Amino acid sequence: MLEGLQQRANRVFPFLFKGLAATFLLGLFVLLQADDKQWIKKELFASAQQEFGAEAEQRLHDWQSLYQDLRNKDEDEKLRAVNDFFNTAVNYVSDQKHWGQEDYWATPYESLTTHGADCEDFVIAKYYTLKELGVEVEKLRITYVKALRINQAHMVLTYFPTPDAIPLVLDNLIGKIYPANRRTDLEPVYSFNASGMWLERMKGQGIRMGNPNKLDLWTDLRLRMSAEGMEI
Repeated sequence: MLEGLQQRANRVFPFLFKGLAATFLLGLFVLLQADDKQWIKKELFASAQQEFGAEAEQRLHDWQSLYQDLRNKDEDEKLRAVNDFFNTAVNYVSDQKHWGQEDYWATPYESLTTHGADCEDFVIAKYYTLKELGVEVEKLRITYVKALRINQAHMVLTYFPTPDAIPLVLDNLIGKIYPANRRTDLEPVYSFNASGMWLERMKGQGIRMGNPNKLDLWTDLRLRMSAEGMEI
């Protein structure tokens, strides 16, 4: 009887092992596919290469790699790395010089492939990337300020760890991230994200103004990003 059980086990376990191995390999394959998924549409890489050359395409690959590297990092690391990436990957160019318009909000794809952006474009790219990395939109504000040292309108990205906290400021003028109360060179005007608009939100308390879709530039940006496969 024992010999019969042993023989039966010898026949069953190899098949069972093969089945488990196949299941494991399939799961591993799916996991690897998920890790290697194209966050940026493949067509955009081809368009970048065709319209702007190999360096433009490489900047998109670098952006894709940034996303892959940061997905499982904590929010502090995401903020630092995303801020550093765009501050170094893209050159500052005014809208008038770059686009021939007084005010144009470029998509992250446009900023990276044309290798130029003004302050709004830096903020848009950082905002979208952090949102895609899982940072809650409620923590992020696209913030209009007056840059006192250069006496001109400016835009920064602010991050609120908690709703009433003093936010952190991500800026293309100053590479290091500081709390807003240390940025005495900036005078806040208003801020917004996908869910609302606020007056003087940068100081930690703000007056809600309404819906950001009333901003024509924001609506136009969302439409162009949607056409690129990106929802801001």
